[in-house]
This record gives sequence, structure tokens and C-alpha cells, in this order.
Amino acid sequence: MTKGSYLAAIDVGGTKVTTLIAERNGKIIARQEEPLCTTSGAFVPRLDNAADNIADGVAWYGPSSQIESMLRGMMGEAGVNELAGIGIGSAGPLKAGAIKNPPNFAVNVPEGMSGSPLYVPLVEPLASAFSAPVLLENDCNTAVLGEAFFGVGRDVSDKQSLHLVYVTMSTGLGGGVWSGGHLLLGKEGNAAEIGHILVKENGLRCGCGNDGCAEAYCSGRGIVQNARVRLVNAGLRTQSLLLDLTRQEVGNNDGRQATEPRATWDLLEFISPQIVFRAAETGDEIAASVIGDFIHYGGIVLSAIANAYDPAVITLGGSIAVNHPEIVEPMHIEMCKHLNVSPPDVRITPLEKRAVEYGAIVLAQRAAS
Repeated sequence: MTKGSYLAAIDVGGTKVTTLIAERNGKIIARQEEPLCTTSGAFVPRLDNAADNIADGVAWYGPSSQIESMLRGMMGEAGVNELAGIGIGSAGPLKAGAIKNPPNFAVNVPEGMSGSPLYVPLVEPLASAFSAPVLLENDCNTAVLGEAFFGVGRDVSDKQSLHLVYVTMSTGLGGGVWSGGHLLLGKEGNAAEIGHILVKENGLRCGCGNDGCAEAYCSGRGIVQNARVRLVNAGLRTQSLLLDLTRQEVGNNDGRQATEPRATWDLLEFISPQIVFRAAETGDEIAASVIGDFIHYGGIVLSAIANAYDPAVITLGGSIAVNHPEIVEPMHIEMCKHLNVSPPDVRITPLEKRAVEYGAIVLAQRAAS
């Protein structure tokens, strides 16, 4: 094998890690996915690299060790000896080549270190392990790169003519912007924190601590929270189809039916976006209202994106959008009610759930160039 002929691309999610080996032209030759391991990896006070200018904290090397092990195994099987570049798309927040206080990682920090900021270094340990340049970007920015080069922009030779926004509707709500040949970045590397656009005064509490954010309605977490609030406000009616479906799911998973007096309240813990969609499809009023909120406020946030960035196309990715394409047209209709620009096309990404992976290939190509 020619030295430096291959790239590594990595998608670090809240619960899983996906690694790929690709040729320089982006052709994928190997792919592996594993649950993120949160029970191993060294914890080190402060980051080793003082040049990072990061305040005192704890560095956890579990994910980088897992990624290194995955890549070495894949390289051995594929006969790849060296990497020319590594690209990583990761949920944030990111700082100096690391994830800072990752909100979705359930990590047991050793006693005596838990009061410090937790950093998950990715760039430095992988660059050192493989003697290759590494580029790290947040997952939504990475995904829009994948969209521009492998998705809707694949056949557009003049990338400067491409104006698009990628929106992920999954556990959370986020976006990335490609405008006129460039990834749009803010002063801290962020440009499209669309999940925290205000869509309803005094609305549901968002995970960020504010009320009425789009993510509080238009995400997996938002769907579940909205359903729970509506059920409680309705007095946890036992005839609710949403609760009946949840009860069935609990029974299927643990081999018993939840029939105890406290069970109805306990069922709130087991509500999922999938169950809410199923209940809405079969006529449950509360579930239908939750999905109605998703579509209504989703349309509003799409209009905010269109008014702010004036894209030609908005692509939707993430598990909720990809699994429920029926929400696209009603959101598009709602969006058009609030526009001050010509309406963009709104569609599901052709990359489906793999936009971040393809964007990480683009990062790896840039790292190697």
C-alpha cells in the first residue's frame, strides 16, 4: 500500500462511535460501529498539552482509546499501514481539540476529580497515535460538509454556487450552514445553534435552561417532555392510547404488564418518540398534539433559518426526520407562512443517518491536503 493513501473518518455520538477507512477520493473501504464505552479509559488531571490554554480540569481518554483500537483493527484487516489524515465529527461543546463537559456521556469521574470540568481529548491523542493530522468539528458543521460534497451538493462542481443548511432532528436539534463555498462559523466555531431559537414565549423548558426553545418541541427529548407534560396536565387519563402503547412496550421489554396503582405515573419514564408517533397515527389526541407542536414550531424554526441564511435548500437529517418523512411537507407549509425571502426547498438528506460520517471524510481530506 502506498504511504498516505488512506483516510480515517470518525463520528462520535452520545451513545455510539462510528469509524471509517476511506480512499483519498472518499470511497469507503471499511466501516465499524460500536456503542460508546464509558467504563474505561484513563482520567488525567488537566490536559497534558499546556499550549491548549485550557483551565484546570480532568481529561478522560476513554473515547480516544476506543477509537484508536477500532481504527487499528480495521487498518489491519484492510491492509492499511498509515493514514494521511483523520477527520472527526462530534457532538459538542468543543474546545481546543476536545469535548468539554459532554452532556450526553454518562461517565463516572473518579472521586476527587468530579468537581472539575471534564475534557475528552480527541485531536492530540489520535494525532500522536497515528502520526497524522487531525481535524475536529462539531457534528452539525461536519454533516453540512458531508451534504455539500457527498449529498445534495455531490454533483455541483461549483461549490461557491451552493447555499444550503443541514438540520438534524434527532435527540436534539441543530444545524450547519454552507454558504457560497464556505462552512459558516461563528467566533467560537458555532454558527447555527438553531435548537435554541425562541419559538414560544414561556414555553417548555429546554435542556439549555431557557424556556420556549425550538429544541424543547422539535427533538426526541422535546417530544418526550411535551408528551409527559400534556399527560400530567390531563390527569394521566388511564384511557390514553399513548399510555396503553407505553404499557405494552414496558410489558414486552420486562415480561410483565404494568398494572399496579403507581404504574400509570411510572409509565412516563418509558415514553419514547417512537411510541408518540405510533399513538398519533392511531388517533391519540395528546400524541397528535405533541406531533402537531413539532410540525408547527419546526416550521417556524425553518422560517428563521431561511430568513437568516437565505439558502436554496434545507436538508433534514437525524433519526426523527429520516424515520418520519411525512413531517416534511407540513413543516414546509408552516415555514412558508413566515418567510421574507423566496422559499427554499426542504427535503430529507440523501445521506440519511450518515451525513456526519461523510462530513468527517471531508475533514480528513482537508487534514491530509
